[in-house]
Amino acid sequence: MSSGNRDWSEEDLRKHLVDARKHLWRESTIRRIVNRTGLAEGITAVDAGCGLGYLGWTFRPFYGGGGRYIGIDCSASLLDEAKDLSSEWSGGSGAFFLRGSVYDLPLPDRCSDLTMCQTLLMHLEHPEKALEEMMRVTRPGGVVMCMEPDNNSAMLAVPWGSQPSVSDDELLRRFRMNLIWARGRKKLGRGDWGIGQKVPKMMSDLGLRNVDVIHNDMPRFMNPPYETEFQRFMMDELRERLEKDEEGEKGRRAVQEKEWKECYLAGGGSLTSFYRSRRESRRHWEELKPILREQTRNGTYFNGLAGSHFYCVFGFRTE
Repeated sequence: MSSGNRDWSEEDLRKHLVDARKHLWRESTIRRIVNRTGLAEGITAVDAGCGLGYLGWTFRPFYGGGGRYIGIDCSASLLDEAKDLSSEWSGGSGAFFLRGSVYDLPLPDRCSDLTMCQTLLMHLEHPEKALEEMMRVTRPGGVVMCMEPDNNSAMLAVPWGSQPSVSDDELLRRFRMNLIWARGRKKLGRGDWGIGQKVPKMMSDLGLRNVDVIHNDMPRFMNPPYETEFQRFMMDELRERLEKDEEGEKGRRAVQEKEWKECYLAGGGSLTSFYRSRRESRRHWEELKPILREQTRNGTYFNGLAGSHFYCVFGFRTE
């Protein structure tokens, strides 16, 4: 999926699509979603903005017997890799991929039993238009399902762990900066960072019925000796970040800073406060790195953040 200024086929972002999504949902929560939406073997499932086909792999055990998965994305390179990966989880049959826009899905009306997306609407300038398209291709009695975060609310989480504590004033400053950035991101057409809480109303307004929500209950805490697969994955991610080549990272950081500044200024922030914040963030990171390196070496790092604001929202087409 390409959105805003980001091309998700780029190596670092593509890796994120592959690795991080393996740990987004508990298997027990996926089963709750299946039970509530009535997914069954033999259905046709359409995945809008499919990326590498994560949702196809996730729900394959429940629709796979005689079922069909159709992944749609605008990135040819992601689709090529998605096809290769699908041969492993689909057994070489029942998985198809099409290139196209989520605003104009290359499918006929009422052809899908389940039309789904994950972290798609949050990147779109016109999410309602994409939802309308998802409804168009869904048959009466079928399900439209969107798995989207509310990152604005998640930014309010107060960190607690083995890192040095941060003052209340600093936490409030960071939260205010992030809110301004998110407002500018939306104003520039790069998507709504807090869309998760808005999707149920969007679905109801468009005519879907029996709209309901399941909250993601995947915990995000880190605690030695890091016994779960998720904790080991997060520790590997942290170590990799700490050991990255600084010279090689400068170019990518420059691009990220340029995008952050554009959104922050569009949201009403000033250049003075932007550069002050960037200096403070870099200073804080440089002070924190040696502490984190030592803690990851000796196994004393811990983090108490319990979870994220991530929702599976679904509704049924009745006509």
